[in-house]
Amino acid sequence: MAAPASLLEGLPYVPLSPYDGSVPTGGDSGVDNVNIFYESGDISFMIVSTALVLLMIPGVGFFYSGLTRRKSALSLIWLSVMATAVVSFQWFFWGYSLAFSHKAGKYIGALDNFGFMNVLAQPSVGSPRIPDLLFAVYQGMFAAITYASLDPYLGEA
Repeated sequence: MAAPASLLEGLPYVPLSPYDGSVPTGGDSGVDNVNIFYESGDISFMIVSTALVLLMIPGVGFFYSGLTRRKSALSLIWLSVMATAVVSFQWFFWGYSLAFSHKAGKYIGALDNFGFMNVLAQPSVGSPRIPDLLFAVYQGMFAAITYASLDPYLGEA
């Protein structure tokens, strides 16, 4: 049964509009509502997925610290957390731009997004359903856990 029209009029509903590409960043978030291009369910799913991958990084440290000698356990946990810091730094400056640039070449991207320039609400290269900034953070977490999974080989050295 449909709700009466009078009940729906008071809701703060903003209809979705397609991204027109007129502004390379998707708009100014201080002035414009840049959320009108995306469904809230898609964005919330990506945020939860990003948080779960972030939780996996110290989990990898705990897992590998259980496989090594006792004296190396704390070092491996610390190493996985520091790997996240180092990889996040390089990812946000040049890694994302080289991997997922909108003007990418055949094998490597361009540095047009160096330091997250023009990375805000434009639809991402991964999916037009999520913004570029959210896709960058999501892929950055996977870059960090990839390096953190290589850390146990440094623990016994």
